[in-house]
Amino acid sequence: MNLLKDGLFRVETGQGLERMNLPQLFAALGKDEVQHFTGIQRHQEGAFHVFLSQLAAAILAHQNGAEPAQCEDFWHDRLLALAGDAADHAWTLVVDDLSRPAFMQPPLPRTDWKQLEQKASTPDELDLLNTSKNHDLKRARAQVAEADEWIYALISLQTMSGYMGSGHYGIARMNGGYGSRSIVEVVRSFTPGARWRDTVLWLREYRQEVLGRDFGYDPQGLVLVWTEPWDGQTSLPLSKLDPFFVEICRRMRLKGDGAIASAWGLNSRGRRIDAEQLNGVVGDAWLPVDLGDPKNGKSPGAKALTVSEKGFTADLLRRLIFAQELQLTCMQKAPKDWTGSVWLVASVLVRGMGTTDGFHEKQILIPPQAQKRVFGPATNSNSLALLAKTAIEYTGKMQKSVLKPAIFSYLEGGPKKDRIDLSRDTIKDWWGRFARDFEAQWSREYFPWLWKIPDQFDHQAESEGWVLKLRDIALEVLDEAERSAPLRAGLKYRARVEARQVFSDYLKRNFPFLKGVGP
Repeated sequence: MNLLKDGLFRVETGQGLERMNLPQLFAALGKDEVQHFTGIQRHQEGAFHVFLSQLAAAILAHQNGAEPAQCEDFWHDRLLALAGDAADHAWTLVVDDLSRPAFMQPPLPRTDWKQLEQKASTPDELDLLNTSKNHDLKRARAQVAEADEWIYALISLQTMSGYMGSGHYGIARMNGGYGSRSIVEVVRSFTPGARWRDTVLWLREYRQEVLGRDFGYDPQGLVLVWTEPWDGQTSLPLSKLDPFFVEICRRMRLKGDGAIASAWGLNSRGRRIDAEQLNGVVGDAWLPVDLGDPKNGKSPGAKALTVSEKGFTADLLRRLIFAQELQLTCMQKAPKDWTGSVWLVASVLVRGMGTTDGFHEKQILIPPQAQKRVFGPATNSNSLALLAKTAIEYTGKMQKSVLKPAIFSYLEGGPKKDRIDLSRDTIKDWWGRFARDFEAQWSREYFPWLWKIPDQFDHQAESEGWVLKLRDIALEVLDEAERSAPLRAGLKYRARVEARQVFSDYLKRNFPFLKGVGP
């Protein structure tokens, strides 16, 4: 089962389902012939895209600016050369000699061989070995697995994992053990090949920027981290690595005879990459850097962005688009020569303490008329960015200071305004449901509204227009609360009247420019 020789990847093309080896896959991507990877799970797509892009970019960096579209033989020879002395073993899934590497699996000291423990019998179990929440990502589903499913699981585990207890350390490209690795980039096509080509060309430009910074990378350094022996305690410094190194964070070995039967592993006593002090800021092209905001009490120290369990909220997406308190790379900005619509694509598998808290993905359309203001000089985007921030602030005020007391008033049977108890535990769960409905509705409206703002606009007038949208959405949510929330029949009329009055009074109190405009 060799990635350079055997057709391990099931690939959908215009000709139907084909089986390709890795060099054939690269050649097909260069021709934009790939439509879909059969067997890959949704949360693995980003990791595999990054893997393919890093490999190709590292190879092409040494080929005097060669284009990504190359033939199969080119990729075969360069991938083999990249493995160095590891040769074919670096691209083989099962290698019985544990002193030699296997694909994404480092050589192990002989003294550790007997300590190997079985970790998984299916790719799903390997990929989500650390998952305790079994909601949107399920464990151990596949009982008969193809080789490519093991490949995707290995790449996901080795390039996206965080700390999961003693002996299970995470990757260098995230902030701390409980962080997460976001993949954020602007795309103009969702076909795997076109997206891959754009990304590789971007990386060629970005490489020089990273080498010019003080990370200490070696332009001739190690790319395939798994080819180096790992005793579980020795860490590799960045000075030994290529800027596009493909890392591993776990000591794993696949076993099987003719087909993969199981995955075995060993604990480690330290991180594979010596970069903990950098807080994930290691020049990852896909990962925005959080600069902090001292005005909001955040630490001003730079660190890799960590997404909360709420995922990519509209406010976080706003910060990503307008680079607010974030340092972006060229991957998050559309080049000047692109035409037509583009999308900001962001995905992350959010992690908690010993849990996986959900896979989140967003695609935000940025139409041509908005791009010069978003990706152009800072002066072009300042006014729109300020309006975008004001709109978010007004949204929070509408939710917390208008809708929330109105819904609590209704659920409490319509008490006087000064007697509304916003801390009642019996009502908080219901409020959470309606708050999520409100957020979902305004989030869908936010960016389409923003992109329709003309080049020259009145900040106050546009802000007021957004507040009116919010008011209408909030009233729809209040209507739904009155229809669906439990309340004694005898209290419903009074509760509804009082809730509407609370809504109207708090609306005018928090948005005085709406005085005279009733709900």
